[in-house]
Amino acid sequence: MPEKSYEKSRPTIPAELRRAIEVESGHSCGIKGCFEHTYLEVHHIDENRENNTIDNLVLLCDKHHKMAHANVIDRKALREYKKLLTDSRESQIIEKINELKILIQDQKSSQPTSQLTENQPIDDKIKKLAPKRFEILNFVLYHVAIVHYEKIHNLYFEHQVEFEKGGSRLILDALRQDDDLNEDIIIDVQYFRKSYMDSSVYASWVEKKIELYELLTGRKAKGILLVVVGRESMTKDHYLDLTRKGVESCNRDISLEIYSCEELGFHPGAISSAMFQSNVKN
Repeated sequence: MPEKSYEKSRPTIPAELRRAIEVESGHSCGIKGCFEHTYLEVHHIDENRENNTIDNLVLLCDKHHKMAHANVIDRKALREYKKLLTDSRESQIIEKINELKILIQDQKSSQPTSQLTENQPIDDKIKKLAPKRFEILNFVLYHVAIVHYEKIHNLYFEHQVEFEKGGSRLILDALRQDDDLNEDIIIDVQYFRKSYMDSSVYASWVEKKIELYELLTGRKAKGILLVVVGRESMTKDHYLDLTRKGVESCNRDISLEIYSCEELGFHPGAISSAMFQSNVKN
């Protein structure tokens, strides 16, 4: 079959879209069983060069790209190969999310959630909802800590970033996507009210979030574990030995920053203070 000729020049494939195609096939040829990772080209399955949708694009090596244009590998076969790639990537995302869920199964999201309060209006058609006091104040503390980090390092972040794909969701406390840096930066914040909360597991959470972020976006990332402690004395001596060891044992580039509530100028207070937040005599 003769090579198809085109009158108009090829529209440019956006860099983000090309990256997504490369990540989908693991930076190698999209034909199952071909592990070629050099001389890769993006192929339009329907051979319409203006149809730059992700479903119409597949990464092929030079050999299989020529076979596709010669119709040795037809469009139906290419769509089947594409489906295998998509299903495989979806499985990897679900697997990483499940690994993260298992690691943090006892850890609540930092984002406050409204719920029914104890004192409800007499009219049952009206519902009074509010997040728990400690959830609101902890949420504020997290983002005060991130702003403190931003001021120290003169680098600003998106706060409370969510990535959604199907039923899967990744929530990041803060994210810096920057093409001028070698890697994007993910900040994960933890608040240690008491010294017994010291643990090596927090670094593992950051590591899993980095892996999932890279899988979802195709961008490289490093992590900052930002720990806020309730007392200044907890920043010294051996209070956070387990957390430090957890960071040191990670295979990923993760660094540790420790701030006290005194340094931040904000303390969420005792959880028991919620007992005094209202005075309604029924």
